Amino acid sequence: MRSDRFPRLAGKVVLITGAWGGLGRTFARHLLASGARLILSDLAERPLPELADDGALPAGWERGVLGQVAADLNVPDGPRQLFEACRGIAPVDVVIHNAGTAFIGHYQDIPVDKMHLQMRVLLTAPMELTHLFLPGFLARGHGHFVFVDSVAGFVATPLGTTYSAAKFGLRGFAMALAGELRKRAVDVTIVYPFFTRTAILKSPKLGDAKVPVMPRILIDDPDRVIRTALRAVDRRRLHVWPGFYSKVLWQAVRFWPVVSSQMQPRSV
Repeated sequence: MRSDRFPRLAGKVVLITGAWGGLGRTFARHLLASGARLILSDLAERPLPELADDGALPAGWERGVLGQVAADLNVPDGPRQLFEACRGIAPVDVVIHNAGTAFIGHYQDIPVDKMHLQMRVLLTAPMELTHLFLPGFLARGHGHFVFVDSVAGFVATPLGTTYSAAKFGLRGFAMALAGELRKRAVDVTIVYPFFTRTAILKSPKLGDAKVPVMPRILIDDPDRVIRTALRAVDRRRLHVWPGFYSKVLWQAVRFWPVVSSQMQPRSV
């Protein structure tokens, strides 16, 4: 694993939600290589040696993991339980809102409970966690929120209607928050990955929708995505388009808004 160094993040305490997913693990490895100290959160704890499965880490990297917190962000008190658990470990400097879930299918085929699950995990839980951590950031005069959004957060995505709605909402929330915090020493970064080589490419398909196979040339490498994201965090940038297609589609939406309308792909 090639790893850049991110000096501003060295020594910082970073909370990663969805830490054992593809992007979460990649965040963790690159942050550990840069000397950050981590709190890992997911639905369940996992053996730490699994972090080293996909790439080399410096000797003694395990000491950089301050703790793990099993937390379900889909339950009403999940964000608060995670916040309280973090308070018992160390003051958090950076929160990476990475937890996510996805389902593929026509909207009428997505059960209501799956719809609520996506909106909860992708949108309202990050908003609640931000609400909980923000007073401490403001009191200490520093802090950084990182929102892992998606190209689906600015290009309306057929067969991923709820996912797209949640990511549009997350982008709006994060941008509005950034406007409030611009002069208050707390930073916001929004990351917009395109299709990336993680488990999301194998999201459950519900109903009889015909889903085209994604060409490999369109799939981004998770290490490249996270290096780009962390470089932007290190430089305190707001928007991050970590790949060619992400950048192209962002510009397309700016200059040709019809791209973000609800257009059906031919294979549907």
